[in-house]
Amino acid sequence: MIRSLAILLAALLIALAPAACGPASSQDTPEATIEAARRAVADAQPRRIARLIEADGEEMRRLLDRFGVFLANVQDLGLAVQEKFPKEVAEVRARAEQAAKDGKATSLLATITQQGGRGRKRPSGKQRVEARAAFDTALKGLFADPYAWLRDSETRLTTAYLTEETVALLWDGKPVLAPLGMIMRRGEDGRWCFVLPTNFPGVSALMPRTPDEFKIWGSLITVFDRVVVDLTKDVRTGRLGSLDGLAQEAGEKTFIPAALTFLAYNRLREIKKKEAKEAAVLATPAPK
Repeated sequence: MIRSLAILLAALLIALAPAACGPASSQDTPEATIEAARRAVADAQPRRIARLIEADGEEMRRLLDRFGVFLANVQDLGLAVQEKFPKEVAEVRARAEQAAKDGKATSLLATITQQGGRGRKRPSGKQRVEARAAFDTALKGLFADPYAWLRDSETRLTTAYLTEETVALLWDGKPVLAPLGMIMRRGEDGRWCFVLPTNFPGVSALMPRTPDEFKIWGSLITVFDRVVVDLTKDVRTGRLGSLDGLAQEAGEKTFIPAALTFLAYNRLREIKKKEAKEAAVLATPAPK
């Protein structure tokens, strides 16, 4: 479940029905939508990115709009980090630039893309250690410059048509979130939107379908959002004195409330399944 959540959140950060996309500037091509995401960050309005993600109903649209508020707060955290830890931020960026030259992943998007492309074979102990180190590095890079990948995307994020209505997203020529990949789709209004990767194993089961499930998902986003707001305050007041300390604090603040939220979500799904099973039994005609 944690891996499925990571995939889903990464996809949301990447984007970072007829009314799916919402009001926006030109989205008449996949490239125009990607450019709209870059422009949203350049204009200090990352919450607009949420409007570039396809939604299959009003409840999902409201949930994505709530996620857009979270994206805006993530940018505030990044600005605070750049102001308070300029030396560490410069070091993170320098390492990222060197790693890019060496063909290694450093951004959260690139890291997950590369690791996802390794298939389902169980990783060795060494591979797990390397993957954790790469993820920690990517997380610090995310805090230091949350939307750096969008600047990189100008040359590294491309698309390939699958049908007239869908395109695959590629990073450095390789499918994003391989092996199943991530796509964009053209809606009935002609605008292109990012599509959540609900085809991934485990992700589909996580997607909210009932009002109660949407409410719990909203609570989870609120948990992460409040953590980001608190971390921003801690950075600006000097309570956190380094980027490493920030990354550690982020993990400590999110683990327990996120775990409790998922326990509640699982419990709700179990109750719904039990009720559906009991209803099916009652609806079955008795044998004559």
